[in-house]
Amino acid sequence: MANDYRRLTRYIAATLVALLAVGILAYYTIFVFNVLPIKFATLAVIAVALVAGYLAIRILSKEIRIVASKLLGTKKANNISVAFEYIGYIVLAIVVLGLAGVSGNALLAGGTFAGLVLGLAGQTVISNVLAGILLITARPMEIGDRVTIATWQYGMVVPVYPPKFFSDDRLIVGYTGVIKDIGLTYCVLTLDEGPTVKIPNNVIIQAAVIRHGLNERLVRVRYQAPASIPLDVLIPAIQEGIKKNEWVSRQDSVAVYVQNVTNDSFVLAIDAVCKGEFEDPPRSSIYIDTWKIVKALSSTA
Repeated sequence: MANDYRRLTRYIAATLVALLAVGILAYYTIFVFNVLPIKFATLAVIAVALVAGYLAIRILSKEIRIVASKLLGTKKANNISVAFEYIGYIVLAIVVLGLAGVSGNALLAGGTFAGLVLGLAGQTVISNVLAGILLITARPMEIGDRVTIATWQYGMVVPVYPPKFFSDDRLIVGYTGVIKDIGLTYCVLTLDEGPTVKIPNNVIIQAAVIRHGLNERLVRVRYQAPASIPLDVLIPAIQEGIKKNEWVSRQDSVAVYVQNVTNDSFVLAIDAVCKGEFEDPPRSSIYIDTWKIVKALSSTA
């Protein structure tokens, strides 16, 4: 109930803002520059058409998304509903111009001024809408994708970490999460940490979009084993043991390499292609299995 109330409030607020912008533009166009000699009754009809058209487009778009998601899936349903909104707003603009009695000559005559006003007042909005069209056609991401948005507009200050001897971690600077919606002006991203971020389309179109939709990935684990265990025993034991790990998706990918040797220990690198796109769960499991193997060998050494 609360979500429905907030949604209705947003619709009403967006409608009022749109009507205010149209009213300001109509005032200068009609009463200051006399480009469109429209009567008050015609203005009332135009206002009703704008409100009714906007609400109809939003409601129909929502219903189309619900029906299409059941038939074609969530990703395709979003593209269809957003495309419907673009077409609907274009048709609504043509209808409003027709109600205003705008002819082709009058439209061309007032085009320079209208373009100037719209360009100055709605530069950000127009750029977001055009960027939204490009996002739909180019499709660098879709609803349900887990992505990282790396952009200079919302840059992050990266701390300098000391080098970690036992890790190959890579830090991707950006916002990582699941795409929940791609709208006319904003993309909604639910971050891995939980919060929801709305990023303007004109920012997304300039950003690096990294898609994480992986069924499997390479995981590397470094482990320091005691030198009391011979390498010709240690390496085969670890290799065979890790092949049985529940996270390993390809047994032939398991490999063990010696990266450093001291009088007291061996530093081993254990590679394996594991299930899923996250690295920490399989890495933790491989660490535990390796520790068990080394502990068992140490007790018999």
